Amino acid sequence: MHNLNSSVTKNWFTKLACFVGIAGVSTLISFPVLARFYPRYTLFQPSASSNYPYRNSENSIANTLAQDSKFANLYNELKEAGLLKDLEKPGHFTLFAPTNEAFNALPKDVFSRYTKNRIKVLKYHLVSREITKNDVDSGAIVTDEGSPIKISANSEDQVKLNDANGRPPSIQTKNGVIIEVDKVLLPKGF
Repeated sequence: MHNLNSSVTKNWFTKLACFVGIAGVSTLISFPVLARFYPRYTLFQPSASSNYPYRNSENSIANTLAQDSKFANLYNELKEAGLLKDLEKPGHFTLFAPTNEAFNALPKDVFSRYTKNRIKVLKYHLVSREITKNDVDSGAIVTDEGSPIKISANSEDQVKLNDANGRPPSIQTKNGVIIEVDKVLLPKGF
């Protein structure tokens, strides 16, 4: 009887080891596939990344922009439009932040139209809520301006927002996320 129990136990452990081995190999094989879709989401929610930067997490979006010289033009434009005070408030915002170079690259005619529609264009860079994985997977995010920004990723997992590139890592603040973009985003038909 004792010999039968040890045979059954040994048989059971062998089956369990095979199952764990198959499950482990399957998991290892699927990780590269899962990794392909993961980076897009971490641009919008840096806390989802394993190397979460925790940069400026005690400052608001407005204070963080004020301290980073590459966003000086954006900071001044938000101040001029009266939107900067909103980015100091509690909440969860996502700001697509064009750099100084992005503003400087605007052609004169586009910049002229921009100055006449400053608030509309700047609200097109703002989402007053947390962006979820479902938003990212849908391929578009509706902004505070009311129009969607198209999201796509190329084969190197670089995220495009309309025709602008999102530059990781995103900056986490106490009231949201700043995502650097290399172009000023313009609503459709602008």
